[in-house]
This record gives sequence, structure tokens and C-alpha cells, in this order.
Amino acid sequence: YISIESILHLSSSINHTNTHRHPRYRSIIIIIIIMKEYLLLLTAAISATNTNASLIRRAQASSGSVHVVGACTYDNVVSAYDVVFPGAGLSTLTTQLGNPGDVAGAVSQLCAAAEPGSSVEFDEASGNGYQFDFNYYSGGTSFNNGGEEPLAIDAARVLRYWENKGQSAPLEFPTHIDMFDSCELRAAMCCFTNVRSDGAGPDLTSMEDDGMLANAEICTVDQYLNPTMTHVKSGHSVYNAKSTDRNYCTGFAWESDATSVSNTFAGNTLLYVSMIDSLVGKNYVKSVPGAPLCGCVEKMPQVTKADCVQAWEGYSFDYDGSSLTVTYKLALEDCGTDLMSHYEASGFHSTEEVNSLKSYLVGDGNCVEAQDDFIASKYQLVRGGTNIFDSVDLEKWEPVYSRGLLDYYGPTPYATNDQFMALFNASPNKVVRRICKSCFKSHSDIYYKRLTTVPNNVTDFFSYFLTDWVEEQNILGTDFDLYSSYEAALNETDYDKWRYCNYNYAGVGFPRDCGWFGYVGSNWNSIDKTWGYGYDVAFFVEK
Repeated sequence: YISIESILHLSSSINHTNTHRHPRYRSIIIIIIIMKEYLLLLTAAISATNTNASLIRRAQASSGSVHVVGACTYDNVVSAYDVVFPGAGLSTLTTQLGNPGDVAGAVSQLCAAAEPGSSVEFDEASGNGYQFDFNYYSGGTSFNNGGEEPLAIDAARVLRYWENKGQSAPLEFPTHIDMFDSCELRAAMCCFTNVRSDGAGPDLTSMEDDGMLANAEICTVDQYLNPTMTHVKSGHSVYNAKSTDRNYCTGFAWESDATSVSNTFAGNTLLYVSMIDSLVGKNYVKSVPGAPLCGCVEKMPQVTKADCVQAWEGYSFDYDGSSLTVTYKLALEDCGTDLMSHYEASGFHSTEEVNSLKSYLVGDGNCVEAQDDFIASKYQLVRGGTNIFDSVDLEKWEPVYSRGLLDYYGPTPYATNDQFMALFNASPNKVVRRICKSCFKSHSDIYYKRLTTVPNNVTDFFSYFLTDWVEEQNILGTDFDLYSSYEAALNETDYDKWRYCNYNYAGVGFPRDCGWFGYVGSNWNSIDKTWGYGYDVAFFVEK
């Protein structure tokens, strides 16, 4: 055996001589350099193993450390000291401060200097770069699959980062990673489905007695939401609950105010929820098949519920026996309720945002209903019934035009503009519906909801739908909104509103290239032109 010190000394000696110029020594030098690098890595790994178990608990275990949760005020500081030093909080604080005449003033001075550090790019936490982070949040990498080293060594870098910077400097939220690039509801979530042992390799525990705190039922997965992860254009999964299911979901939300703690430290909260607490703290791994491990709630599986973590302003008072220092230390605590309840009660989210989130966190016992809605919206199918093209409720919808495979709806001849306007003006919510059997699924059932009165100078409003979809008195978001379901049209939730429309191509009818999230071409209908997909269509007016 040869000691680490001997290898390092020998390597250093070679570096300061000219022996490497002689070919005889080249292979020896290469071997020594390799041994040096290996032993350095081994030393770091041993160190990580010995220290890793205490990293998460260090704040609670450190002697002389007091964590203040909330604003750094005199009252909060004294209250925190009272918890750590029962009956002697103020006296201990006074002693640590050096017995000043004005204790409150001394505390205020220390607090004023305890500011968060400069923001840090998210990639720095793992130290492995964008691709590793993307793969981890896609459900891969050695973190999820098991590597050549135990988790304590595999994730040691993340733990060291968390201890050194993760609670004191804002970590930028990773909008450069696809599953986090557009969190319109300002909420993110992780869902885990397995438990990794502490050993090396792909060693996942058995499904029995693994200690996993399963808390959620998976309802549906829409693979269309994450094409760069799934590498497929679209796909859908509907799950049936089983007694052996083990799904743990947890998440967090943040305010729109960029200066708020929850917004500023959203990246830190993500790191804590995904890696520090769930991966290292609980050994939870593996994503729901076809879905990210973590992401904006809008890009995650539809589930019944999720646990909740909340970020708070915090400060660490550390006494080394001679002086007291105060540093910013983020506090992350359980919300005391599930994510949906916290989101609704926080007061930082609009009614529309709350209602939208409820379509992703559907609540216990509501999976079947959510699945039915999902299947109907994607495939126009009704559980135990017929497809939506054959099941239009004619007590609710009056047909005004049909053609192709849907011409059986009538009327024959189709309605005139005067007849259409009479029905439209009598419509309680001013909704026109188009179903299209030959269009993309996204355009198979569309609801036009009028927001403004159709002016008298529009002499043939019906033609807007049949032959000439024009912009005059017909602007998306001003004069009308488009939805993919009748319920969404009635609720008028912002998330469900279509975001894009174009107009003014002669002979092209509804809805030209309008789409929920952007341009979708050729799903229009026309009486004269034949290259659009809308040749099997029917229009109805709400009764």
C-alpha cells in the first residue's frame, strides 16, 4: 500500500524536475497522475460520507446558534432566544452582545447588516451544468437511477452548496429549464414514485414497508406539455388507483411581488423541495411515467393533492464564545396544510388563478371526474357513452349550419344571418359553438363567447364564422374570447382563454389560425375554399 501523502509528494517532485522529458518516465508519470486524481476524489468522498448525515440537522445541533424566523426585530429575536434558552433568552442575548446599555439598539444594528447575498445561477447548486439539471428534473441521472456511489456521496455537492449558500443567497429560478419556463400560476410541484436506498447502484427498495409517505393519487398525464422531455409530440395517460401505488407530491407557491421572500427565493425553495428534503432527506426518487419529476404545476401530472412548503425571512444568530454574528438564513417550513388550500388562503392569487390550480390539484376523491373531463376534452369521448360529435344536447344548442359527415344536424337550408342573429341575441351567454370532426383534436370543439354587442354596421355577422373571419369589431380578448369547453367559457378563467388569433384571409372562415397557445394552421372551415381541415363541421348557438 502507498499513502495518499506519498503519492502527492511524488507527484509534486515530478512536477519540479525534468524527468518527464524522457520517454521512459512518461507512462509512470501518467499512472501517478491518475492515482493522484483518484485519491483526491476518494478523500473528498470519504469526507462527504462522514459529514453528510449531519448537514441537514446542523442548524438545530450547533451550539450557540439561534434561528430567527420572520423579520429581524428585537421582539422576534428575544422570542427565538427564549425557545433555545428557556427562561434565560434575554439574559443570554445580552451576554452574547457584550452587555450593551441598549440591547434593542445593538440587535437592530446587527440585523441591518444581515442582508441576503447576491443571486446565484441555479446550475451552481448541483455543479453539474444545465444538462444534468434538466435530466434530473426529467426523472433521470444517477440521483434518480442510482450511481456508482451512495447517495450521500453522489449528492454531497448539493448538500455543501445548501449549507454554504443555499439559505443565504437567492438562487435564480431555472426558467431556462423547459419544465419551469412559464409558471403562470406561480406554483411548482414535484411528484416522486419510489425510494432509493443509501447504497450504490440502482438499488430501489421494495414496495412494502419502505416508509414512503404516499399522499397523492395520479389522475392524468398530458405528454404534450413536455415534448423536449418525452421526445414525443403528444400523448396522454389516465391512471387507475391501486393499493400498491406510492406517490408523494409536494410543492410551493410564490407571490407576484418580485421583492417578496417567496418570489426572491423561489429557486431556493425548489432546490429544497426537490433535492434537500425529498431526495436526500427522504431518499425519494423517480417521476410519474411520461411526466417531469418537478415543474410548473401546469406541466405536471393532474393529481389529487400535494404537500406544501413555504419560504420565510430568517436570520441566524451565531455566538463563538467571544462575539455574536448575524447572517441571513432562509427559513423553509411546512405550510400546515396542502398546497391547494394554502394557495387559496394566501390572498396572493386571483380567483381565476385559484380556479385554474384546482384543475391540476383536483382534491381527494375527484380523480374520476377529472379524468372524464380530460378524456372528453382530448378525445371527445364520454365514459360509457358516445363521442361528443354524436352527443350534442339539442335542448341546449340550436344548430345553424352543418356540412360533411355532420350534416345530419341541419338545418336544411342552413340559417340566414337574420335567423342566426335572432338566436344569438337570445343566447343567455352569447356563445357560438363549432364542432369539427375533421380538425385537430385541439380544434374539434370550440366555443366563441362574445364580450361586446355586435354593432349595427356589421351587416352579416354569420359570415364571420362561415366564410370571412375578419378583424372588424371582432378582436380576441376585446370583442370575444375562445375556449375549448363550455364550462371554461362560463367560468371565463384566464388560463383557459385562447391566446392567439389572426384574421382577414378572403374566403377563410372560423377561426382561421387561432390557437390556445399560439398559431395553429388550417383548422378553419369555408364554403368556397377546400384546403382547410374544416370540411366536417357543425355550428350551434347556445339556447
